Amino acid sequence: MSSKVAVMAGTPVDTKMGADFLAAKDASLEIVSYPLSPDPITQTVWQFSSEENKRARMVQVFDELEAQGIRHFFIYCNSLSGAFDFDSFAVERGVCIVTPFQVYRSLATRYRSIAFNSANLLGAYGIEKAFRDVKPDLDVIGMAHLAIVRDIEAGLAPEKIIERQGLKSLARFFKEAGAEIWLLGCTHFPYIKEAMQPYSELPLIDPADEMYDLLVQGMRK
Repeated sequence: MSSKVAVMAGTPVDTKMGADFLAAKDASLEIVSYPLSPDPITQTVWQFSSEENKRARMVQVFDELEAQGIRHFFIYCNSLSGAFDFDSFAVERGVCIVTPFQVYRSLATRYRSIAFNSANLLGAYGIEKAFRDVKPDLDVIGMAHLAIVRDIEAGLAPEKIIERQGLKSLARFFKEAGAEIWLLGCTHFPYIKEAMQPYSELPLIDPADEMYDLLVQGMRK
């Protein structure tokens, strides 16, 4: 079984977060990091570009990585996962691609009401669609705010981000709206998870652990 895994994300910051997460889970993995853009704005603009443009970029990236013998891909970016159909692309290319959206479809089977925050509205759309593909009548409550990502990329302390972006009020709103869990719908957001949890009566859900389980399953095939 090859131990090579490509970690792909929107920027160098969340790509490093994904690579660090996998390295902590399994030190034997040979991790290749591949950020698609230099910053959140550039990545967001690309995600909203034409399907032809996005597909051409993905073909170029996967050709490059597969030439290095990589057959397993860890997409550590929610909005990227919502901007491109990685499930169909994996079948087309005969590779294993793990994304947060595979976890979201599983979450939809377990809850009646889910709140989430994402980096942008394209990511929010993709998350809600993943839920409703499984459970059309799921109660979904969402918010998108790229400024949280910019603060994280700038290295601000989690407590400062929580205050600047009004996340304590968001926690109260999600609870009062009847949500059972708060999904962190951006792979940057675990950066503030520990600091945020005391202000939230809802459990904060990071999909990364279940993504790792899916990767291990894929590598065993």
